[in-house]
Amino acid sequence: MPFLRLRTAAISAVLCLLPSLALAAAPKADATENPPTLSAASLLPEAVLVGPNHSVDDKVVNDGYLNIYTLHSPKGDLRVESTALLYTRIQELAAAAAMNQVNVGAEMGKSVAKSAAGAVTGAFNLIIHPADSLSSVGKSFSRAQASAQSDRPKDDDGAVGELLGYNKAKRDYAKAFSVDPYSDNPILQAALKRLAGAGFFGSFAASAAIPGGAALAFLNNARITPQSAVDVSIPPEDLFASNRERLKAMGATKDQAELFIDNPHFDPITQTRLVLALDRMTNVGGRPDFIKFSILTDTEDLGFFRTRMAELYANLNVTTDPIVRFTNAGRFIVAETQGNGFLAAFPLDYLAWTPTLASIAQTLDNAAKAQGAKTKKLVVAGEVSPLSAKNLKKAGWTVVQLREGLRGK
Repeated sequence: MPFLRLRTAAISAVLCLLPSLALAAAPKADATENPPTLSAASLLPEAVLVGPNHSVDDKVVNDGYLNIYTLHSPKGDLRVESTALLYTRIQELAAAAAMNQVNVGAEMGKSVAKSAAGAVTGAFNLIIHPADSLSSVGKSFSRAQASAQSDRPKDDDGAVGELLGYNKAKRDYAKAFSVDPYSDNPILQAALKRLAGAGFFGSFAASAAIPGGAALAFLNNARITPQSAVDVSIPPEDLFASNRERLKAMGATKDQAELFIDNPHFDPITQTRLVLALDRMTNVGGRPDFIKFSILTDTEDLGFFRTRMAELYANLNVTTDPIVRFTNAGRFIVAETQGNGFLAAFPLDYLAWTPTLASIAQTLDNAAKAQGAKTKKLVVAGEVSPLSAKNLKKAGWTVVQLREGLRGK
């Protein structure tokens, strides 16, 4: 986990194949714009800005798609890409602080804690590099194709840890504190491994000692697209087996299911969330196309983003935009809705009208015309700039800004 690799809703990775699109194809517009620098105080609710275990730096860098936050904590600073991930990290910091308050007692537990902390020392580069002005998505624009996959990482201490019960203890405590046991947040991992080590060696006496309510109250009011509910205590191999069967039931071929399940850039929980989101859309055609779209995911950031995209489509399907089928639009996955509508949904924070976005808009517009769509709708989790809204409206798009996790207007 080099240099505190924080999984992002990585939109740039979603758009990473765009270099093949000529900017000359962009629709005519009055001008383009540079991504802005934003203020956290003007974006986020007060309860999110400061808490007992964190504070959010007021300077927020936007790369045209995602907001990049600096999250301060007593353990160091985290670079967090996307508003949705910011909420997750704040919850994780609260959970880690609660775990650290638990008296682990036994020296063996302390030894395991020290070992676990040492294991992530190399990942604890919590210094934010000023030159890192792009999210992982933005940096990936220059990549023309997905990188080769590596072997899927094993669960913590692998088969030995599973047989002895350490991995199970870690998953159980993660469930008790409502966090993902595979999170790449090293602050959470250090606290979780310390607690799991104590529980594994029998020095953690009772689950009643775990402080309740690690999830902060404001998270319930964040208006974030609902996540697929996953029991994080289930062993990863059991999750993989269940996901494999669900994929086949929705029409994916055996090879497609295996390629997706074996992709190491979806951790077991993120992978399961994506599969469950697709599984909920029982009457929607083209779900195997979404799987094929996801197979070449080559970063954890992109895996997180595509999982949130699946959940966004699933939520729209049961609320405002019943989906008929998924289809491809160039390198993107979009949806045909009832009444021959064209729907593109992205969990983005803020869309600035850059030359690249103009090209993307043209690509989507061409796909809508090829479909013969009667309506065109773009849904973003956050907001779009006034110039983006103007140009998209001029091109006949209905733009929906969900403003998830943002301060009310």
